[in-house]
Amino acid sequence: MSGALLTPSEPADSPEESDGVARRLSPEEGPARGAEDKAIKRRAHRKSRFGCKNCKLRRIKCDERKPECLNCRNRQVSTVTVLLFANPTEPTEVAVTAPSPTETAVTPSLFGALNVEDLELMYHWTTSTSATLSSQRSGTIFWRTQVTELALSHHHVLHLILSITARHLARFRPQRRDEYVALADLHYATALPVVTAELSHLHQDNCDPVLLSVQLICTITWARGPQPGEYLAFGDQGHSDWLAMFRGIRTTLETVGYDNFTRSMAPNIRAHAKPLPDVAGTLAYEEPLAELSDYVHYASKPPQLSQNVYAHQVLLECYSNRYGGVDGEYHVSFAWLFRMQEEFLQALQRHEPVPLVIYAHFAVLMNDMESFWYMKGWTSHVLAGIWDILRDEDRVHIRWSVSVVGWIPP
Repeated sequence: MSGALLTPSEPADSPEESDGVARRLSPEEGPARGAEDKAIKRRAHRKSRFGCKNCKLRRIKCDERKPECLNCRNRQVSTVTVLLFANPTEPTEVAVTAPSPTETAVTPSLFGALNVEDLELMYHWTTSTSATLSSQRSGTIFWRTQVTELALSHHHVLHLILSITARHLARFRPQRRDEYVALADLHYATALPVVTAELSHLHQDNCDPVLLSVQLICTITWARGPQPGEYLAFGDQGHSDWLAMFRGIRTTLETVGYDNFTRSMAPNIRAHAKPLPDVAGTLAYEEPLAELSDYVHYASKPPQLSQNVYAHQVLLECYSNRYGGVDGEYHVSFAWLFRMQEEFLQALQRHEPVPLVIYAHFAVLMNDMESFWYMKGWTSHVLAGIWDILRDEDRVHIRWSVSVVGWIPP
């Protein structure tokens, strides 16, 4: 034989080789041995939780290659998220070494850390979404420049502007809606615990970004669209998560002091704001609100009468400001809800009829905000919730609001 014989210490390479002599398997041995080989070669299914975040987000299998998996490489999305967009609740370490005098090129590993999906959101924030949060040029400039600059040093603001941008894209790009909604929820969930913690430790240095984040959280809730059982100022079960966060704006202002905020940061919700300029085609609201005043006086019991009268007076002032001007910003329309006494809001969440009827008249102000994409559908949804709770004898008092909004009762 030309080949060297296998010694007893050297295993045969195949079933046909043993002691250096080729042989065939017997009919009895063949099938059994083949099944044994297959059993040996079969490996158990291995589950892993170490896939990259991008694959988890897209719900696809990750090969777990480092520094980036094959899926991310094919999509030109890095497995590693740049520190700017990292989850602040998860420790992130980045090793930085001083470059040598001869190093002039950008380090490839750092360039590879860019998250293309977040960059897409940031691009659309600066070119599109920021311009939709205000109806005035000064407001548009504020959101695009000052808020963006603040977000770079306060990452909870950054995550929230990326979240609202993802919601904006989801609204107008239905073919990628699921992807954008997942990104919006991811950034929102990252920011929320940070903002909650900051609210409990307010001071002059963090009040501006916290106020912005609370406003963005309220807007993101609107951008999600009407939710079953959630009517902003109350819910099916009474409590409203949105109202609690909206009241956080007032808490923030009162805790730190209005004058400690940057002038452009604090919303224009002072009790005696200057009336806005007159415009043509204003709503004839005087008579309906006078009828509402009569209803409030005869339907309110003495303990609640003063707070219901106050709610009506503030509502009348908001109507005068809104329909004597051109501003449909939330700080004008939602000034009524901002200024409501705690007892009135509690009565509203207990589904008491008089506060609900007053709230239905506020819905007319809210309806003007449906020119903003994130408010679409909310007014009719709120009126439907009020209508379902009120008795027939109280529903007659919201007919004017229903007519103005154009909602049709069932």
